[in-house]
Amino acid sequence: MKKYIFISFLLPALIAGCKRNEYLLFSDIARIQQADTTEITYTFVYEGTSVVRDTVYIPVNTIGGITDKDRPVKLEQLTEYDYTYVRDPVTNQITDTIATERPFKAIPGKHYVPFDDPAITALMVVKANQPSASLPVILLRDPSLKDNTWRLRVQLAPNSDFAIGETRFTQRAVVFSDRLERFYSWRFDNGVASAWGNFGNYSIRKHQFMIDVLNVQIDENWYQAILQAGAANHYKLLLKDALAAYNSDPSNIASGKAPMRETDSPTSPLISFPN
Repeated sequence: MKKYIFISFLLPALIAGCKRNEYLLFSDIARIQQADTTEITYTFVYEGTSVVRDTVYIPVNTIGGITDKDRPVKLEQLTEYDYTYVRDPVTNQITDTIATERPFKAIPGKHYVPFDDPAITALMVVKANQPSASLPVILLRDPSLKDNTWRLRVQLAPNSDFAIGETRFTQRAVVFSDRLERFYSWRFDNGVASAWGNFGNYSIRKHQFMIDVLNVQIDENWYQAILQAGAANHYKLLLKDALAAYNSDPSNIASGKAPMRETDSPTSPLISFPN
């Protein structure tokens, strides 16, 4: 009997302890975290030459209640790394890890307005009586954006108003250029991205070919519009026919442009659209 009495007292204590830890973790003080960690992709390529800067937004949510005053939020840039693992040839166990800095790290003042710029810090706030905000990241149209895709990984940092919420929701990358880029629904070459199912593997040349054929801006808004209209298959068939016509054109064949490949390399994959 004593054994069972002990358990009956122990369980409520454990439950109370769990609730107390959860409270301390999420409700003890004001915290902030990002609403999404998916990469944000942006390109200036569709904008006129007079557009020299544009803004993308990073949504954030707060934890711990609202206040009657504006609360500043702090963002900082991070360096990204690619990791190579060295394994023992016999045991296959990892014996070393080599970190290599990822190229094309965005440069403050050149590719984006620094987060400590007074014009930006005034906008980096959660407004009074609001539980969330969208933090602006102002991108600059530097000529180097035409040659390469640049990356800006940002992280929320603690300040006097906010501690950090869940650590897995603290970082996000902005990927941007002044040339064609993947849009959200074509962000991967697999079934996670629905545009892949309709148009196949992404390449800049395929993207440009679609624009040339359809004479429209091929981006996320366009893709969502054709989905809404139930016209994705129609456009896929139209593009397949246009590609077949291009590849069978004698002048394209004679010039070496056909069959169309993803790049100028003769070993580059052929461009195609799914059946």
